[in-house]
This record gives sequence, C-alpha cells and structure tokens, in this order.
Amino acid sequence: MKWFTANSIFDTIRPVYRAGKTIGIFTHTIDFQKHELIKTPIDQLMLVLAVMTDVYALKTSSKNSFAISDSILLNVGIYSSVSLGFIISLAIMLYNRLVARRMFGIFTALEQVDVLLLSHGYRMNHQFNHLVSCCFMATPLIVNFVMMIITFFIDQDPVSESLTLPEILVFLRSSLVFTIFGSYTCVSLCSIYLRFRGLNEVISDHFPTSLMAEPIQKAIGKEASAVVSSVRSFGDIHEKLCDTIVDFNYCFALQILLMMASAFGYTLFSIFGLIHTLSQAQDEQRTSMNNMVYGCIFLSFIIQVVVTGSLATQECKKTGVVIHKAICYGIYDEHIRKQFKFLSQQLRGTSPTVSCLLFDFEWPFLVAVAASLVMHVVILVQFDLANIAKKV
Repeated sequence: MKWFTANSIFDTIRPVYRAGKTIGIFTHTIDFQKHELIKTPIDQLMLVLAVMTDVYALKTSSKNSFAISDSILLNVGIYSSVSLGFIISLAIMLYNRLVARRMFGIFTALEQVDVLLLSHGYRMNHQFNHLVSCCFMATPLIVNFVMMIITFFIDQDPVSESLTLPEILVFLRSSLVFTIFGSYTCVSLCSIYLRFRGLNEVISDHFPTSLMAEPIQKAIGKEASAVVSSVRSFGDIHEKLCDTIVDFNYCFALQILLMMASAFGYTLFSIFGLIHTLSQAQDEQRTSMNNMVYGCIFLSFIIQVVVTGSLATQECKKTGVVIHKAICYGIYDEHIRKQFKFLSQQLRGTSPTVSCLLFDFEWPFLVAVAASLVMHVVILVQFDLANIAKKV
C-alpha cells in the first residue's frame, strides 16, 4: 500500500483537508513537513473568492424562484433548504477561519497521544487510517459529480434547464462543502475514537481486567514505581483525549448544528415531495427522485456524525470501566492503589461527550431524528391532503 504511506495523524487527515482547501472550506495552510499552521497570500485570495462565490449563490437564489411542483408548501420548503445551504456554506468557511488555530490543536494533541501510546508499545496504523481518509474524501466527490451529471445533463427537468453554468457550479460547490466538511468531521471523530480505543487496549495489556488475566503475575511482576508511572501516563493520555473532545465541540459544534438543520429540512421536504408527486398524474417524478437522492446524501451526514461521535463517547467512558476492572482483579501495594484512586477520581470528573450545542451524539439521537422526520412528514401530508385528494 505504498500509495497510502502515512506516518502521523497529519498524514491521515491530509486527503480530506486538501479536498476541503481546494473548494475554500479551509483558508489556512498546514505544513505537513513541520506540522505547523501558517497563512499564505493564496489563503487570503481563497478567502475572498469563497466569500464572493457564496454571496453570488445567495444573490442567485434570491432572484430565482424554484417552482418544482404545484404545491406552494413544497416549493417554499425546498427553496428555503437550498438557501439555507448557501448560508451554511458561507458560515462554515468563516467560522473555520476563526477557530483554525484551535482546530489544528486537536491534531497536535492527537500526535502527542500517539507518541505516548507508542512508549507503551501501541502503534497506530496510520497507513490504514490514511486509506480510510481517502475513502471519505473520494466518496462525496464521486457522488456529487455523478449526481450533477444526472441532474443537469442527462435526466433534465425544467428547473435544471433554467440554470446557467455559473449557477450550476455554485450549487455543486455548496453541495461539496457540505459533504466534504462532513467527511472531515467524521475523520476527526474517528481519530479521537481510535486513540481512546488504543488507550483502553494498552490498559488491558498492562493490568488484569478479568479473572482469566492471572492477576498475581501481571500486577506484581513489575516494580511499584514503574506501575505508578504507567498509571500517571494513562491519566495524562486520557486527559489529552478529553481535551480534544472539548476542542472538537468548540470548533465543530456550530457547523454541525447548522448542517443538521439543513439536512433535516431538505430530507423532510424531499420525502414529502416524493409522496406528493406519486399521488398525481403529472410527470414530476424525475425531479422528486433527484431531490430524494440528495436528501439521502445529506441524511447520511447525520448518521455518520452521530455514529462516530457515539463511538468516541463510549470509548471515553469505557476507560473508567477498564480502570475499575484493573483495580478489582489486580493485587497491588498501597502506593499503586492510591494512584489508581487518583486516576479514578480524574475519570469521574472528566467525561466529556461529543455534542453539537443542543444534542449529545448518542445512539438514541438517531431514533429521535427518525421519529421526528416521520412525524413532520405526516404533518406536511395532512396540510397537503386536500390537494392530494383532488388528484387521486
């Protein structure tokens, strides 16, 4: 796998970062040789171009009326979701500019964690992580370009035929900003999750965590000073990883919240539009199906972020479980037990959760999103029931 050579966390995020930088999501430069964050004149130019592009997109959307159906409710919903997407595209770029230094600090901390884990004999598989990052980068690019070709060049409809080439390009960029930044978010969460999992595996290798772990040989076979040093090191690693979750919430929460609102709204009206279209004899199914595919793409962002965020939170909490198993199944002297007690208190006091300001990313959140989506679809269908009854 020489094509996916990687030696650090910075090499892992490089594919998604460069894809985002190309379309103006990031207006700063990461030096992958020195692992430093710098700003160049090209970054300033990209900032201006990105702002002008998003302003042009908003101006275009305000002038054009996207009448894709005879339902006013559906037209307003799709139009509002598209306009919100352009606003979010601008907000993501500007906010990333403000928190660039702290966002870069997340990966600096993860690099330090990799060094500490390596000192305990655990090596991160950066090569495989780099391959996963490439997949996260390639998937939105391929999907967006395929959908653009199908929507605007093959399966044309009156709305797509009325758009000019610059309008198609700004729409494509807005969609790419959404999907690529979503991939960057998932790669960041996966990186945090893998370090927490590595920490838990290292603790399980150093200390007994079950009755089958031979507690006497595993716990007493080391000097007390070495064990105390290891416990302190584990506490330091866990604290650094908890800080990355706090920084992640600070740097990504606002963008995720806005993107989730846009994705939920577009998916909601896409489902409603498909139901509305299938109930009529008019030939609007192509537009509805295209909207539905885009809705599924945006909905997948919510699922990916919630799943990766939930996994990271679970591994963070699992560290406390592993430590308490080590205390229960091991035999230690007074100094080691005292150090374990300090670590237990630290884990109890620092247990952050991946969130987006309003919601914690836990598995029940997916159920809540699905239930809310179904409920709002039913409400919209009821509003449109009189119109549907006339066409059936």
